[in-house]
Order: sequence, then C-alpha cells, then structure tokens
Amino acid sequence: MSKESELVWQILSLAPLREPGRLSALGQALDSEAEFKLTHFGRSDPPTRRLKDGVAGLFAERAGNLEPNQPEIWLLARGDPPSIRLDIYLADDGRLLKNVPHSLNAGITDARWFDSPERLRRLSDYLTRVADAAGAFYGYCALSEILDQRQRLLERHAGPIFGGIFKAGRVAEDLQRELPDVYWWNYFGAAMVEKWDGRLTELGARQKRTLAGASVVMATDTPFVFDPKIKRIDGYAWKSPFYVALGADTFMHEGQKQREMGELVPDFDAHRRAGGFKRAAVPTGGGETFELRLAYAGGPSSAAEISRLLAQHEEITAPARVESGAAIVYRNPETAVEASFEVEDSGLVIRLPLLKPGFFALETAALVVELAEARMTAGSPDASSLTRQWEAANADAIRRSKTPSLPRMSRDRSDRWWRYMRRKKDLHRRLGEKVFVPKLVAVAPARQVTDLRLHITWTDGIPLVLPECDLVTLLDGKAPSEFKIRGTAAYADIVSALRPYLGTIEVEGVGSMPLLKPERAIAARSVFVDLPTRPLDHVEVAPATWIDVQ
Repeated sequence: MSKESELVWQILSLAPLREPGRLSALGQALDSEAEFKLTHFGRSDPPTRRLKDGVAGLFAERAGNLEPNQPEIWLLARGDPPSIRLDIYLADDGRLLKNVPHSLNAGITDARWFDSPERLRRLSDYLTRVADAAGAFYGYCALSEILDQRQRLLERHAGPIFGGIFKAGRVAEDLQRELPDVYWWNYFGAAMVEKWDGRLTELGARQKRTLAGASVVMATDTPFVFDPKIKRIDGYAWKSPFYVALGADTFMHEGQKQREMGELVPDFDAHRRAGGFKRAAVPTGGGETFELRLAYAGGPSSAAEISRLLAQHEEITAPARVESGAAIVYRNPETAVEASFEVEDSGLVIRLPLLKPGFFALETAALVVELAEARMTAGSPDASSLTRQWEAANADAIRRSKTPSLPRMSRDRSDRWWRYMRRKKDLHRRLGEKVFVPKLVAVAPARQVTDLRLHITWTDGIPLVLPECDLVTLLDGKAPSEFKIRGTAAYADIVSALRPYLGTIEVEGVGSMPLLKPERAIAARSVFVDLPTRPLDHVEVAPATWIDVQ
C-alpha cells in the first residue's frame, strides 16, 4: 500500500429520496459515526463551508426546496483524519425513471488509518447504515489500486485488436446486466439476495444481513489485498467462489459474455419492487390470493417494529422505508412458499397465493402467530384458525379453477416434502460435505400429474441421507461430465438392500431417516452396483405447484 492509497466507496440507489423523511434518514446515517463525520460542504471542490448541524441538518434545510425536475449535487468533506471526500448526486425524477440512479461516491485518503480489524469493522458497519438509509440496491468499497488495476486490465484485454491498442475496452458496467467486480465490501440489495436464492450464504470472509433485506459480504478480511503481479481481473483467488456461485458472467472481466438485461442480476424494476418503491407482487397460482387483515396493536408506528421483527428471518425482504403501500415479502427458496405483508395505515394485509399445497398456510401462520405473541398486532390469531380460513378459500378456488388437470399430490406426501425441504439446508450444515443431502423432487410417473410422487437421485454409491420418497434414480460416474443415468428403482427396494449398512439420523420436524455414512459407503458399494433398475418414465414438477386437497 502506497502513501497515495485511498479507500473508495460507491453506493447506488433508485429510492424516491425526495419523499419526506428519506433524506433526513440518510443524513442521520452519514452523521452516525463520529470518526467519519463530515465537516464541510459546498458546491465547488474543495467544499469550504462548515457544517453546523451535520449532514442531517443540511438536508433538513434543503428538504422543502428540492426541485423534482433538477438534479442536486452536494460536495462534502472531512478534514480530520481519516480525510474523506464525498459527492452526492441526487438524480432528478425524470432521470430516475429512466434508470439513472442516485449515487454516493467517496474517497478516504488516509487508507493507512485503517490499521486494525476494529476500525475496518466500524467502516463496514457505517457503510451498511448509509446504504440501508439510502435505499441502496448496490454498493462497494475497495482499495484504489485494485480499481485502477481493473480499469487497466479491461482496457488491455479489450476484445477487438484496435480496442486494446487504443485502450478502448469497455470499463463501465451495465448494472442491469452485470456487476463491476468483487471487492472487499460488497452491498447486494434485496433483489439480488432474492434472485440469487441462497447462493450468497457461503461466500466471503464475513457476511451480514441488513434490516433492508440486503446482504453485506466481506470478500476478504481486509481491503489491502492488492497484488501488482496479477495479470487478469479474475486472477485473484478470493474472487473465484463468487464466480462459481453467482456465475462468471455476472461480473466484468476478460472474456466475459454480457448477458440479457435481468438475466444474471436484477433489472432496475426488480430493485424498486424489492425496496418497496413499487408494490411487491406475490405470484399467485391462478391470479387469486387469500387476504387476512390484522390491526396494529400500537397504531401505524407498529409497522416499522413489525418490519424489524420479521427481517430477522432470512426469508424476509423488508423495504428500506416502511410506509403505506410498501410490502414486506416472505420467500422461502427451499419450500417455494411466498407471502406478502402489505403495510396500510390501519394495519397489515397478509396475502397468500391460492391453488397451492396446504403447507403455504402452515408456514405463513407461524409468522402471524409470532407477531401476535410479540403484541404487535391486535387480537390473538392462532395457526389453526388461519390455516382453516386459507384452506377453505383454497378449496373454493380449486372448485372454480378452469385448469383442466391441476397437478395433485396426496396430503401425506406433500407434507413430507415440505417438512424435509424446510430442514434440508440445516441438515447439510450438520452433515458437512462428505454426506450428500439430496433434494426431494416431485415427479409425474408416465406424465400423469394427478398423482405426483417423490423422488431423489443417488450418484455413484456416495454416502447420503435417504428421505422417505417413492423413487430413486441411480447415476453412474465420478464427475458431472461423466454422469450416466442407469435407471430408477423403488425407494423401498433401495432401503431394503442397504439395510445392513444403514444408520439413522434424527431430524427435527421430520423424524428418523436412514443414513449411509462415509465409513459404510465403501462396503455398500457392491449393493449400488448390483441394484436392478427400470427405465425412467417420469417428468419433474416444479416445487409447490401442486394442490393437496383430499
């Protein structure tokens, strides 16, 4: 790290920051850390006017004088160590609607000041508060040398030969198609968390889920990881897990193939919906939803407390600003259960899709009961009451449905699928990488969707847990490129043949399941090899797209 090294950060937002209270919240966040508090402002660089009441005071003075058709630019600075320069660009409403985001761009010139993990932690927490308050959809912080290196390498490795010669390579990212790179501090907004569906959970040195539903991922323990010998942007080993988990083309680098808008990263409309700036839509089976209205226990102010409570669940996406019309969205990628808690002045409106399996109501009911037990909603709704109401509405929607053959599964199978998939992620953490925890998949034998069955895959006799199901497809081969489908066997036959080698594992909410441990898998190898199979005759059915009304 040289004396000229800076820590550079950028935060981008599509939030309607001119709305009452939004700039005030942003100002308070910018003033929230004494050691990073800005001291001067102005319209020219360097800013020379002293801030008397902090950034919050400056924004309070300007709040009533913001012209929606004119952009606003503030230049701010901090003179004391660590020295900071911050430019805030508030896009006018016209540009905002044309997808030109608001931006906060800063440079901390005293990079050497961050000489301890504690100071870096305070910076990360500070940036997270600022990003949440701004309703940000993306942000990063990195060492200036790494940013300069990225630009040089993109220019050098430009596709056409003349692009490289004249340093005309594409260096500016299109944030509806890609992200610029992986950095020390990465702020991935709620729409990215939702789109990437759990793929962020194992990445980086540290992570934090924010109250706005975003995920902050520290790719490395420290930002001071610049290597001048790196010849390619993707040459840093610590970036590789991000490329693998999220797709190499999600990030700009040499050889990247730019994808369609919204394909790898959310488009701007998705960011607005996830942030609550557009009403979040919950997919509904036949366009119908079940509604449950709950009054606030403590008046409209309860909405923010409800949002904070629900945001403790990783499946919740909470808007940056909780106000009438905003939606707190629940999405569980493991079970495909979705619901919305829409904020109104008088209370919450809970919306659940219909033409769905019964566990949609069971899973959502737990959240409703949690709110009641925390005394945030009036009355005492219980899980069984909500479930009965939803099931009655669901049965009526099924009777009225014009879909000729809705996929159907028995209630027992459907509940087993749900209980296992709810615990699958925890079970994987518990057993580690040496034991395969299969995904339980709904299938239609002979394409008959009126009696769906449950199915797992077993590859090359590896150690695995065996959730109760109907069918097991056997794959031969050591690597994905070598896999060959041998055929399908009945689950009961598999368990019977493996019985001498199986142990069991107890799983909360599921019960006891057969387990082939690593130390027994070698001895059981001959069983896998000799198992008789029959040709596949089933097709997969998407999760939770069936009904289970008896």
